[in-house]
Amino acid sequence: MTRYLFHLIGLFIWLGLAGCQTTVSDPIPTVNPAQHIIFHNGIVLTMNVALPQAQAMAITGEKITAVGSNDDILAQQRADSVVVDLNSRTLMPGFVDPHTHLLNDAEQYFDMSLPEVQQIALENGITTLGNMYVTEDFLKEMQQFEADGQLRIRTSLYLVATDNCGEPFGDWWQQYPSSRNPGEMLRIGGVKLFTDGGTCGAPALSYELVPGAGMGDLFFTQEELNELVTAVHNSGHQAAIHAIGDRAIEQAQNAIATALDGEPNSLRHRIDHNSVIRPDLMPRYGEIGIIPVLFGPYPLCEPFGPPPPPEYQSWEWPYRALFDANPGLPIAWHGDDPFFGRIRPLDDLYSLITRNEIGKDGQLCEGQAWQVQHTLTATEALKMMTINAAYALARDEEVGMLTPGMYADLLILSDNPLEVDLEAIPQIEVWLTMVGGRVEFCHDSQQALCP
Repeated sequence: MTRYLFHLIGLFIWLGLAGCQTTVSDPIPTVNPAQHIIFHNGIVLTMNVALPQAQAMAITGEKITAVGSNDDILAQQRADSVVVDLNSRTLMPGFVDPHTHLLNDAEQYFDMSLPEVQQIALENGITTLGNMYVTEDFLKEMQQFEADGQLRIRTSLYLVATDNCGEPFGDWWQQYPSSRNPGEMLRIGGVKLFTDGGTCGAPALSYELVPGAGMGDLFFTQEELNELVTAVHNSGHQAAIHAIGDRAIEQAQNAIATALDGEPNSLRHRIDHNSVIRPDLMPRYGEIGIIPVLFGPYPLCEPFGPPPPPEYQSWEWPYRALFDANPGLPIAWHGDDPFFGRIRPLDDLYSLITRNEIGKDGQLCEGQAWQVQHTLTATEALKMMTINAAYALARDEEVGMLTPGMYADLLILSDNPLEVDLEAIPQIEVWLTMVGGRVEFCHDSQQALCP
């Protein structure tokens, strides 16, 4: 098994579901546009560089209307306001996972219905996601799911142009244009395609992981990939390109540059995974304007395969170097559930800033020195999982930040992930999940926090 054949271990994801409440709601009621909610006396992590932290926040209907001090926000109290004392707890934007398979693989991997697996995501703080493998049949299923009033997470669907072995599905996706209507619960976000192995075949590397095993599988020639990405670009869709090995990343970068032809990346074409990055490829993301979307957890407890040769260790998941080479670039994370780890963004946050992993059964697996050198700060990682991830989904003017005019998609946590001891991050609990001003999950022990 190669280092990145993670498809098989998705079967273990059940262990990450233990303890979750899986009640399924009736069709969603409309939020009263006049409802007024005030949260105060808390730590409000806004993800807004102009006001990184506040004490209080006000919501009217679906949207945030004010963020600031306790005195300023409480002064806006009305006779019909619902006022919630956070009692020094942390309020932050909901987690945005721009690359997951939770919905399309709900039945296969969990033996769960869409409403049930959606509830698992809400209980773990996911309020917006990008579902990354959408066939025409599944597109219709999701459209019906929304029409039936069951969709409770903002969802961007990525239509598959190829399967995971690189086999083309034809141009069926061109019949379904992208949508970017603010606040919509379901949209077509773009087109997904695979450039190298991982779940089928092996990642395309510049070296052999095992002598004699070869350097992996590229599914297209450069000319073929250029043509496909240009067709996606010309159709007005965002391209989301699976590329794990450095040869695949280089090919994807070249294809996006060809499609853009010197123009800005206004459709926000992205490369997902980016697991092995050759040093000369690092600055090209920013030079071309490509959005990198990176794995959250690092597979230490259930390794995908042998480690890279020592001379190539600095190429593997080199997140610190990628950040340093591209200042200001909105680099995002992804959970890629259910293929490994637990459906728990707080575990992934811990992994990004320590390079340790919380395994499928909760055990701690520690990274080695060559892995730990690429850790990120807690602030960098949290932005990857909120506003930067929203940018990758072209939703950064709707969600991912707590500021007036944004939708009230937010969490209350039991502790502050920016201040707590790093080893305590995996013990932080989600106490409330709100989407568009509506409480979608409330922890049984914290009913007083849930308006």
